[in-house]
Amino acid sequence: MHDYEAQEVEFWAKLNEKSLTRSQMLRRSAAAAVGLTVLASPAAAFAASARTETQLAGGMSMSDLVAAAKKEGHVNLIALPPDWANYGAILKAFKSKYGISYTDDNPDGSSAQENQAITSLKGNDRAPDAVDVGPGFAIQGAQQGLYAAYKTAGFSTVPSNMRDPKGRWTGDYWGAISIGYNAKLVSTPPTSFKDLLNSTYKGQVAMNGSPLTSGSAVAGVFAAALANGGSLGNVGPGIDFFAKLKDSGNFITVESTPQTVASGETPISIDWDYLNLGYVKESPAADWKVVIPSDGVYGSFYAQAINAQ
Repeated sequence: MHDYEAQEVEFWAKLNEKSLTRSQMLRRSAAAAVGLTVLASPAAAFAASARTETQLAGGMSMSDLVAAAKKEGHVNLIALPPDWANYGAILKAFKSKYGISYTDDNPDGSSAQENQAITSLKGNDRAPDAVDVGPGFAIQGAQQGLYAAYKTAGFSTVPSNMRDPKGRWTGDYWGAISIGYNAKLVSTPPTSFKDLLNSTYKGQVAMNGSPLTSGSAVAGVFAAALANGGSLGNVGPGIDFFAKLKDSGNFITVESTPQTVASGETPISIDWDYLNLGYVKESPAADWKVVIPSDGVYGSFYAQAINAQ
């Protein structure tokens, strides 16, 4: 078990009345997994690079790749919410430009569920062709042999710490952890993690998922760690922060989603800036506002990979 995995277990042990082992918690998250996993097909390679000209590690040209993908005619995708990183518009443009249909299974799924889908649906025609996961899960997936080697045309220009040297995954976009809030329900705007401990925010603060399965939630813990004297190598202060937040009654376990934001069920959400900023337009009735916490600035990226099976 890596250090960060042990720290994630500690995080949820402190937030739950009963301490759970990592395997128990993983079984809980795996039980909720719904997904696709797939063969490394032309459509799979094409889907993972729809926004940029690409070339397979084996040397297939872009024109050949397009032709093969059109012949196959369909691509299986997973965990791509339309309001996440503009995927809704990207997928519509993909289908319009190339005439290739797609299935987006479990659109609100987590990075862990994406990797789990590759394993659990091996050989199934519903398996995902491509995944979009947090860096920790990308590294784990590569180590487990889940991903195929594939390099985009601009692969060499991607910073070395944002791509796998063998091309098994490549960073594609990034964001910073932010605090989003419903200005109609939150009278005093929070500007820092420290602010969130104030009794003013009792029963109002949520996260987007669990740190055991969600890249955005993991990033929230790292940001809280930086805000409380920790570091990227020591997220303990971040774990302790959320324990305090729960003990104070401010933290709520209902995960933030577009639906909970729109309904007012989530007054405050710790999440990626591009997601919180998306709620501004999507939920005008909430009068949603977004700030980068002054005491814990943390940014990270997501990575795309192709199913090797």
